[in-house]
Formats: sequence, structure tokens, C-alpha cells
Amino acid sequence: MSVESQGTDLELPAPVVPGKRAMNWLNPFRRMLDNPVILKELRGRMRGRQAFILLTVYLGLIALLIGIIYAVLADQTSYYGGWDPSLRQTVGKVIFAAVVLLELLLISFIAPGLTAGAITAERERQTFDLLRTTLLSARSLVLGKLGSASTYLFLLILTALPIQSLAFLLGGVGIGELVASSLMLVVTAVYYCALGIFFSSFMKRTLTATVTSYGAILLSIVFIAVIGFVTVYLEAWSTDTKPVREYMLNILVWFLISTNPFLSAILSETILVDEQSLFLTNSLPFGNGNTYFPSPWITYVLLYVLLTILMIFITIRRVKRPDR
Repeated sequence: MSVESQGTDLELPAPVVPGKRAMNWLNPFRRMLDNPVILKELRGRMRGRQAFILLTVYLGLIALLIGIIYAVLADQTSYYGGWDPSLRQTVGKVIFAAVVLLELLLISFIAPGLTAGAITAERERQTFDLLRTTLLSARSLVLGKLGSASTYLFLLILTALPIQSLAFLLGGVGIGELVASSLMLVVTAVYYCALGIFFSSFMKRTLTATVTSYGAILLSIVFIAVIGFVTVYLEAWSTDTKPVREYMLNILVWFLISTNPFLSAILSETILVDEQSLFLTNSLPFGNGNTYFPSPWITYVLLYVLLTILMIFITIRRVKRPDR
């Protein structure tokens, strides 16, 4: 007997479209929005005043600094003969570099504060055990917390683009500088967010996780820079000029510079201005410059991407493990 003769309406399953599953894997935004943690965190953050106050202060500080720099440079250039093309390009480069460095500095302060309490706050509110009893996996929980904080930081980076556009109006800034600086800002934002949630998974209190995160950032920026400068200073007074020793010292100093976001950004811009090279340079601290090294921003991006992936993996394993 047919289905129609029984008077029932049965819905046949929808045909499987070839490649649809693959397209879902290639659609990161849809998969991100399917995570309930991201939706909950973003809605909670954007509904309050704190997010908009922070955004206003962030843009206000950048605009204030750029206004001061622009006024000082405009006064100097008018005193020395007006706005010729070379001076305009110099002012454009200075404004662009100042915006990028200030964004790196502000992201270093904001990012850990967004994620240092991601796990510890759930423990303090005694909701962490409830989350673990749900169907939400540890990976979804960690990536959701990380994704919501990173998305807000991406918003901060995008809102500063109109201020950076002043450099393009004045000239002297190319697409290469924009791409390199944007990659550094995005990688730095995600890395510091991952660092905060990494310590949050190990600590019991939000205050402890926050202090540890800022301490690790300060140590990585200041201590490594001091080691690099001390190495260069000691080598300047050394009489040993063996090629192998110079090569090893170049690798060490270049690695230390590439792990520091501020030194890496400054030196990459200097190499681009002096040598017109975005990827390679032979301006090494020691030796005659016959060896080529990658520009610091390349090493910085690759290194911090690997560290971010490693910290996310350890954090997921930590959240999965039951408390003892």
C-alpha cells in the first residue's frame, strides 16, 4: 500500500549536497557563531557600559597622542620651509608608527584583563562544575572565551583605522607596512588573550591569574630587551671576531628582538625605510652583513602563532582534567 493511501504525510530527508559539509568547515564565522559561549560573552559585554567606555578611552588616547605629534611636526616643518613631499612622507610614517606602537601598548594592557578571569570567575561563581556537566566540550568553552575576547580586540583595532588613515593622506606608508602591522596587532591580541586564559585555567582566583598574566607580559618585554642590550654591549667590548661566534650572536640577538613586540615593530619599520625590504635584511648587529635574516615581524608572527596554539592546547587539556 502506498504512503498516500494511508493518509499520512511523511517528510523525506533533504538530499545531501556534495561539498556542503566541506563548506561548513571552511566557514569559520558560522562555526564561531554556533558556539553559545561566544554569543553569551559578546552579548553580555556589549550590553554594558564598560565596553563602550573602554572603546572611547582607547580611541581618545590614540587621537590625543596623534594630535600632539601632528601639531609638533606641523610646527617644525612650517618653520623649516613648508610642507614639501619628503617632509609629508616623514610625518606620515611617524604618525603610522606611533599609532601601531600605541595600539600594541594598549592591547598589552587590555587583552589579559579580558581573559584572566575566564575560568577562575566560573570557579568563583561556582558555575564551572555546571558547565562541565553540560554538552559543552572543553574545546568549545576555551575557544568561546578566547573568541569573544579576541573579537572585541579586533573591534578596537578596526576602530583605529580612521586615525591610521591620516598617514595615507600624508604619504610614505605602503600596503606592505599596513599588512605587516595588522598581522602583528592581530597575533599580539590573540596571544595575550590566550596567555590570560592559560593562567586562568591554572589559578584559583581571578586576581592571581591577572597579576600573573601581566607579570609574564612585563617579563617577556622588559627582561628579554635587557638581555639583548647587555649582549650587544658586551660584544662591543669583545676582541674575539670569529665568524661562528658572530653568527651565533646574531641569531641570539635577532631572536630576542623578534620576541619583543615593540622592538620587532620598530626594527621592521627601520629596515623597510632604510633598505626598502619587507622580508629580508642583512643589517645585522655583528659581522660584515653577508648573511641575510628574515625581518623581525616575520619571526614574531610565526613564533607567537605557535605559542598561542600551544597555550590553547594546554588550556583545553587543563579544563578537561577533573579537579583532584
